[in-house]
Order: sequence, then C-alpha cells, then structure tokens
Amino acid sequence: MNPQHRALIIMAHGSRRDSANQEFFALVETIDHTSDDYDHCRPALLEQAPPTLLQACQALPEHIEAIDVYPLFFNCGRHVEKDIPQQVAEVMEAMPEKNIRLLEYFGRSQGLADLVLGHIFAQKD
Repeated sequence: MNPQHRALIIMAHGSRRDSANQEFFALVETIDHTSDDYDHCRPALLEQAPPTLLQACQALPEHIEAIDVYPLFFNCGRHVEKDIPQQVAEVMEAMPEKNIRLLEYFGRSQGLADLVLGHIFAQKD
C-alpha cells in the first residue's frame, strides 16, 4: 500500500505527569519526521491522559486507509495482552472502512538486548 495512505499510531501507557507524556509525544514526532513508510505517525496513550487510541485514529486525515498500532511496551502484561487489543477492536468497530493492524509490542524486538547494552556502554566512564 502507498505510504501516503498509511498511518502509524504509537501507543504508550501514559502518565499523570504532563512532562512524561510530552517526552513520549516528542519521540513520536521525531519518528514522524524520519519515517518514509507512513504518511502520519501519531501518539496514543492507554490511560492517564489523552489522546486515546480512538481519538488518535479519528484525528487522522480522511485519506488514510490503513492504520498500524504499535504498542511501545516492554512486557506482555495485561495491557499488551488484553487492554490494547480491546481498544484496537473498538477502533475497528468505530472505523470499519479502515484497515487496522495491531503490531507486536516493542519488547518482542529482536534487537532490544543490543539496544539496551549499547545504551549502557555509552554511559561508561
């Protein structure tokens, strides 16, 4: 599918602290500016603050045909296993004309251990 018709929603837990949410929003904005695979990349928060997944999807431009949802979570806990799929199902029901796809969560990334070690080693004295 043409990248101009695709969007990526990156989903995080969310925080009561606005500064924590703003840090996540800045990361998503950076991804949005560097990705050529999606026309739009937007944030969504599971709880504590807006935007919800549904709100983020509904705010996308009309020409978007496909939406990938990427859970930026480390572990397959209750949120990844139950809450996020439930919210994705709600979006699918509310937006049946869109192709919604739930991607694997961040913690399943094959390169995660190397990324963590690289970050640790970068801080060595």
